[in-house]
Amino acid sequence: MCNMEEECPGLVEVIYMVPPRIQLFSAEEYTNRVNQVRELMALAGLDVLMIHCPENIYYLSGYQTPGYYWYQALILPLDSAPVFIAPPHEASLVPEFCWVEDVRLYPDISDWAKVTAELLKEKGFERAYIGLETESWFLTVDFHDHIRDYLPDSRISSGSGLVESCRLIKSPRELEYLKRAAEISGLGMQAGINAVCAGATELEIAAAIHGELDLAGSEYTGLPAFITSGERSQLVHATWSSKRVRQGELVFMEIPGSVNRYHAAHSRSVFVGDPSKKALEASEVAVTALETAKSHMCEGVPANKVFQAGRSVIDGADIGYKQGRRIAYGIGIAFPPGWDEGHIFSINVDESRPLMSGMCFHLITTMRIPGLGAIGCSDTVLVTKHGVETLTTAVEPYIQYG
Repeated sequence: MCNMEEECPGLVEVIYMVPPRIQLFSAEEYTNRVNQVRELMALAGLDVLMIHCPENIYYLSGYQTPGYYWYQALILPLDSAPVFIAPPHEASLVPEFCWVEDVRLYPDISDWAKVTAELLKEKGFERAYIGLETESWFLTVDFHDHIRDYLPDSRISSGSGLVESCRLIKSPRELEYLKRAAEISGLGMQAGINAVCAGATELEIAAAIHGELDLAGSEYTGLPAFITSGERSQLVHATWSSKRVRQGELVFMEIPGSVNRYHAAHSRSVFVGDPSKKALEASEVAVTALETAKSHMCEGVPANKVFQAGRSVIDGADIGYKQGRRIAYGIGIAFPPGWDEGHIFSINVDESRPLMSGMCFHLITTMRIPGLGAIGCSDTVLVTKHGVETLTTAVEPYIQYG
């Protein structure tokens, strides 16, 4: 930090020396990302884009914090340097991660829309075409209304999806982080399988999993691991409880790993004792559906063709379950409360866009069957020019035994 002075009402200018201490990507990669977004801004007729989504801020600037629920914004002009607005109590994180040189801090009691509008006026954007991430969870209705009031001569429209579309194709460095996250996810899964036995509680299984994830290098994840047993495995997105696992029960585990905010996840079913014939048949259907979907995945294939391939296996089996509308979602950068990029791209019945090399997905063929529970599997996969690479390979997708 080399200079601090009052710049506009409510904001303090802080000029940081770059690069930051922790350099997860090269300056060239950040520059390429910004330029890609600016090309899309130009096509949309935007002079400036206001970015509030923490994943998008991280993607373009490197800045990250678990405290993103406090107001933060990246102001990206079409033709001039970006500006980052951050809360003052997190100022120490900026030189740790952020590539943006012009950083503004606001007092805790600030009217966030007002200080942002004053900055935009300072930069000459009071009559500009401004894009807002209107689909972001982090843009409140109040902020949206007030920024319009404070900038009455500007034209404000949605800029949602511009940054996200650039995140679809992962770079070689991004894939390094994703592959390491997948390895860690596998270590967590193996630790969970080893902890499953009659009499163990879901809490104890979760402790084994999380201990292994942490020791292997996982960061906090966008969602927790999902660990359920017996009838509780019918619950979608349920976490562990104090319930004890009984002989003859199934334990379902969906385990994430996170490296530098890049996530990978996979799920497996584990039996304590001998599974029934129907359970084994269901597992065979789930694995066949998973592998069939993978076999249809490669660059240029429409997403709904992959969906239909996987669904046909499940719907064609007499196991008491029909596939829903989605079989996979994009996965990559994530902060709580999610780990997926499904809002950017999902493999579902309606998605006709083609797959592209470098896309990553969490491909899921788990089935919740009455009387059996959650039987199935999922993997994190990478689309290539000629097929798909499975990243979560530590544990076979078939039923495991505790």
